[in-house]
Amino acid sequence: MSTTSTHRLQTVLATAVLAVAAAACGGKGKLTPPPPPLRPEAKPVEKPVTNVEPADCPPTDPNDLEPAKTFDQRSIPESEKLANMSVGMLQQAQTAGIGRPAREQLITDAVTGFIHALLADPYNVNATYNLAAAYARIDRKQCAINLLERLIQMRDHESRKEAVEKKLDRLLGRNKQSLDPDFNDMRGDARFRELITKMCEGSADPACVFGNH
Repeated sequence: MSTTSTHRLQTVLATAVLAVAAAACGGKGKLTPPPPPLRPEAKPVEKPVTNVEPADCPPTDPNDLEPAKTFDQRSIPESEKLANMSVGMLQQAQTAGIGRPAREQLITDAVTGFIHALLADPYNVNATYNLAAAYARIDRKQCAINLLERLIQMRDHESRKEAVEKKLDRLLGRNKQSLDPDFNDMRGDARFRELITKMCEGSADPACVFGNH
């Protein structure tokens, strides 16, 4: 058989094979195209949850203090009203049986209220002390320290000395006052112990530093 004849035979056989395959698939001449490749949708990768430290304040810079406000620049009644409302929120947050989300929201609202009270009157002793207590409860220790330092500074003013001493009695457990539990988590902090030592300078009361323990 010649080369040309062999080539023709191969062509005929190939055509016959295709015809048989087409007949087996229903007699149509077109081949079914292959399905598209499987491409699953990409799922977003969830990042692991990490513990985020609460934001704290930097230590007070004595060279970067706000100038003193005059009496006319202060809104004393508004400040007292805001401070009293915020104290009520802190007390409500301590109510037995209150849920955690509600408690946290009350503390947040109280902090905001105390801040606004101090914007109205920076010399409000009640707002200063209780904002320090609120910060201590949410683990913003340096913020609390800054405010307690501010409280000590106001003790030197005759018009505020009595109010400040009453707050320090609560903080230190003096004069038959129980220790303020809001500061319990801070009593082992070196900064807090140093601050209490400063509070008790010149005091003849041996129980003055009781709040240091």
